[in-house]
Amino acid sequence: MNQPDFKYHLRHSTRAKRMNLTVYPDARVVVTVPPRISKRTILNFISEYTDWVHRQLIKIKRADNCVLLPGGRHDYLRHKEQARNLIQQVIAKHSCNHAFDFNRLAIKNLFGSWGSCSAKRNLNFNYKLIHLPPHLAEYIVVHELCHLGQMNHSKRFWLLVARLIPDYQKRKKELRKYLM
Repeated sequence: MNQPDFKYHLRHSTRAKRMNLTVYPDARVVVTVPPRISKRTILNFISEYTDWVHRQLIKIKRADNCVLLPGGRHDYLRHKEQARNLIQQVIAKHSCNHAFDFNRLAIKNLFGSWGSCSAKRNLNFNYKLIHLPPHLAEYIVVHELCHLGQMNHSKRFWLLVARLIPDYQKRKKELRKYLM
């Protein structure tokens, strides 16, 4: 089996149940594998997805007017509390109309995700929200808050988002130009 013609980072994870290949907006390719997987199996896996990886890398290269946001541990530590304050302000603003009952709010240095809402009603947000225009950060926070009412992306979920942010589709589209 030949080595792929693109650079990739191999990440062994005890939590991984299966192999996973991710192409990030900054063109990093990461292959996550469970422990004790042979190099041959990994290379076979990568070769199955080589065309897909190339298509993703071409999309990234073609993406003009994209904005790559700053990152790293230092940036995270510097902006974590500022992001928490911003998120709490958005929650307070939208709690006037809806009682958003959640368990825990966490600010993290997430890779490839702006936020999430768990089944335990925990809200997690990427600290990089602080680097976005305020109207886009608001959309992300409201999106996750709406998952407290609908834990899916059903029509009912999007109706709830639209009730709070009528132009959410425009914001969602604009958000795509920001790379984490």
